[in-house]
Amino acid sequence: MKTLLTVGLASNVASPCFAQTCQVVGTIAGLGSQKAICHYTREGQRRIDTLRIVNDQLAQAINYGDDGMANLEIRTGEDGGIVIVNVWTEPGTVRLQGTKQHLDRIEVTGTPENNLLTAYNRAVLWQDAPPTKSEAEYRALQAKQGQQTRQFIQAHAAARTSAYLLYGQTMMQPEHPAADYEKLLQALKPAVRQSWYGQQTAKRIIVLHNQPTVGKHVADFSMADTMGVKHSLATYRGKYVLLDFWGHWCGPCIRAMPKVNALHQQYPDKLAVIGIAMESPNSAPLWKKAIRQHQIVGLQLSELQTDEGPVISGYNINAFPTYMLLDPKGALVMRTSSVDDITKKLAALGAL
Repeated sequence: MKTLLTVGLASNVASPCFAQTCQVVGTIAGLGSQKAICHYTREGQRRIDTLRIVNDQLAQAINYGDDGMANLEIRTGEDGGIVIVNVWTEPGTVRLQGTKQHLDRIEVTGTPENNLLTAYNRAVLWQDAPPTKSEAEYRALQAKQGQQTRQFIQAHAAARTSAYLLYGQTMMQPEHPAADYEKLLQALKPAVRQSWYGQQTAKRIIVLHNQPTVGKHVADFSMADTMGVKHSLATYRGKYVLLDFWGHWCGPCIRAMPKVNALHQQYPDKLAVIGIAMESPNSAPLWKKAIRQHQIVGLQLSELQTDEGPVISGYNINAFPTYMLLDPKGALVMRTSSVDDITKKLAALGAL
């Protein structure tokens, strides 16, 4: 799946602020001198500022975001990799401490919420675990970290960090019962529930309650293809349907396309392959170019509303690729991030 290396959780949106800037100082040993990018949202608009790291040292004021958080983007090296360091912007001096070798473990301290978020990272995310060798092992690790995160949230009901972590849980583990997330949200202090992340969590819980569920019919939709012609999902009743959520910018999605094409060729009469790309109006030409360049088969659609379209948001698509297999009656058979899982499931359906 397409992800970013993050410290804590990656966020590009941002509770009310009480000052314009906060001071950030720190040392990242071995990093040398380079520019870092500060991402935040002000009055609903995404903003970017440039920070300068000189001889491993950072000392600069950063702007408050709408959600009380800023995201510092630091290059990991010449390979183009980046790490996102999440910083609560609150009164006081925020301190960063880390090394180039472990940019994914930069400690952010000095203020209450930053102290708490770093305490969470130490207790949960930064616990060394053996490399996962299979999807089952990875899911087991995710389940363990999810349980630890929910326990941490319960223990810190008065902290905005708990609302932030709960929002992340609803994004990263949407299969967990929504009723449990709702219980955790209601246990937070009223001011925390009213914070930006508290409000966004409440919206996410509604999405989770309504997202496609195995064995139940998925909501119909109508969406335009590359020529602007609308197509309805209901048209394909009577066939199995594979919904492939992807984007021209998603390397794992592109690499999996030959396997998706193979399924289209293997089941030409009984399986309809429908690609749904997360794109914007500006990226539409790149989307169309990717379809031609990689010879992507099947019907190709896009809302051209990034992740804010009714299908991408309503179907709770927050990782790419995501595959949904529907039966001939329009009910969800499987949801997965691996096309290999779809291949095995289709092979097990003897009727195809």
